[in-house]
Amino acid sequence: MRMASRPNPAAFPDSPYAAELRRGRLDCPKDAEPEPGGPSDLRFSPTLEAEFRRARLIEGRTLIRWASALAALVSIARALEQSLRGTWNNYLVADFTVVIVGSIILAAIAWGPLFERWYLPWARIVVPVRNVLVAGHIAEAAAHGQPELLMGLPIMLFGPFFFFGLRYRTSLVTGVLTMASFAAGCIYFSMPWPVAVRSLGFLLLAVTACAVATHHLERWSRTNFLEERLIAELAEHDALTGTKNRRVFDEYLTRLWEQASVDGRTIAILLLDVDHFKAYNDRYGHQAGDQTLRRVAQTAQRFVRRPLDILARYGGEEFAAILYDVDGDQARELADRICLAIAQLGIEHKDSRTAPTVTVSAGVAAITPTVERNPRGALQLADQALYEAKQGGRNRVSFMEDEEYRMLVTGVFATPSGVGR
Repeated sequence: MRMASRPNPAAFPDSPYAAELRRGRLDCPKDAEPEPGGPSDLRFSPTLEAEFRRARLIEGRTLIRWASALAALVSIARALEQSLRGTWNNYLVADFTVVIVGSIILAAIAWGPLFERWYLPWARIVVPVRNVLVAGHIAEAAAHGQPELLMGLPIMLFGPFFFFGLRYRTSLVTGVLTMASFAAGCIYFSMPWPVAVRSLGFLLLAVTACAVATHHLERWSRTNFLEERLIAELAEHDALTGTKNRRVFDEYLTRLWEQASVDGRTIAILLLDVDHFKAYNDRYGHQAGDQTLRRVAQTAQRFVRRPLDILARYGGEEFAAILYDVDGDQARELADRICLAIAQLGIEHKDSRTAPTVTVSAGVAAITPTVERNPRGALQLADQALYEAKQGGRNRVSFMEDEEYRMLVTGVFATPSGVGR
């Protein structure tokens, strides 16, 4: 069912899903101008294409399982019928062997644990080959007094388009090959031309209808996939700054902590706090404050871009970053660069007691996680470091590592609180 409210891709400049919607080859909103030079085919960039194929394959797994099992059973049943009729010859034996073995293998993969990895590579081969062989066999049977088998042709066309999870192009090629094989069979086995012409005309209409319908469904499916992912991204981001939100940060810290403890890697946590931000809001207004937070976030995000790193708005004017597999010196250097870059924005702050422009203080904690340690302790250590940076005059970086971590009492600062943030 179509979503009532669709996201505007222009509002998500850094999202790969929005980038695909903006390229103009899918169902973009009317107010979103397509980018020039975008491909016009039904295909994403390689990374998103793989993600889309996997998602759609998983969604259609139940239908694919039953369709594959039914195709295998029908192939076996037809072979048994052929045996009862006693009309075997060498090429029929070879054809039925290929069809039955291929169908059984495809059904076994569909029902087995290797479905996601092996189903599509096998289906791209088995389904077209099976259709070609069976279409020729149907033409022979119809030419020799079994016209009822012609009823199987529509199913052979609908299956690749709707039931076997194949890509649109593969399905279309399979349909064309099926028609070609049937036409060749009609000629080779001398099927009466009125029957052959009517059958081929019906097949052409069926292939055309399937192609038009699945092309529309493919576009809808791809657009819906991008919009759903875009909405999911929105739920993970802070609406004001575009960074990740507090919930995502907390969940990610727990997961990355476990991974680092297994891999023996370090984790650095950076806490950034805009200095004297309440005074800035009081003087310049909340709209100016919001704009400043966005600029601070955008500047910090330029330095937190590795695949396993994350930047989030932690609350109010405070941001938090997780850096994976960096040592203390690297984390401290990065924090220094972030603070310097924000200061160089030159955002006026006449009520700051630290500098004439907007600055940030940073607390950095670098820890080697273990199963005995708790990520909340590392976060507290970074918070303690941030406290010391503010106590030391703000617009600076304070750093703590493993030695200080072992001295922590969870939930309690090592020094008395009382310095305003």
